[in-house]
Amino acid sequence: MLLFGCISRYLLSFRLRNTLSKSVIISSPNELIEFDNNKSIEIQSVDKLTDNTALLTYKPKEEFIIEHDTSNIVISLWTTSAARIRLLKAMQKVAGRFDCNLLYGDTDSILFSYPKNMECPLQTGPHLGDLAREYAGSEIKEYVGGACKALIYVNKPSKLNCNICKLIFAHHKIIFFSSNRII
Repeated sequence: MLLFGCISRYLLSFRLRNTLSKSVIISSPNELIEFDNNKSIEIQSVDKLTDNTALLTYKPKEEFIIEHDTSNIVISLWTTSAARIRLLKAMQKVAGRFDCNLLYGDTDSILFSYPKNMECPLQTGPHLGDLAREYAGSEIKEYVGGACKALIYVNKPSKLNCNICKLIFAHHKIIFFSSNRII
């Protein structure tokens, strides 16, 4: 049986995510000109919604990033490092057992296998910083890992789940799980 554990709850509170794209609905050419003349932002797309409205997507240019009131670099660094240390300890616990296999790990999750007749070697919980079973009650039958955050797996009963599947499909690759071939 496979478990996908995650400490991402630990990381969500104080992340510094000020460079994410923002969207606004505009209804006049003057608004579009105003955004276009703003040197602190980079327009990513303008999509027509109706004859009179458009969805404008933009992000701040890096030299003009303005911190928001809830960001705190010290708290962010501490929570990120504490979460990674806890995840490392979980990975070491799994890798140290002869009957478990660590299949995948990144900054906020691990994927590992253990025998069906054995209890899961890691404890889960509902609290901040606890491990959580991402797919409780399901069994992962097949798994392909391409890179960090690029994995595909099949749950029982035959349910394909993709995490960054576009990475593989962007290169026109087709994965056949039953034959373990990538074409």
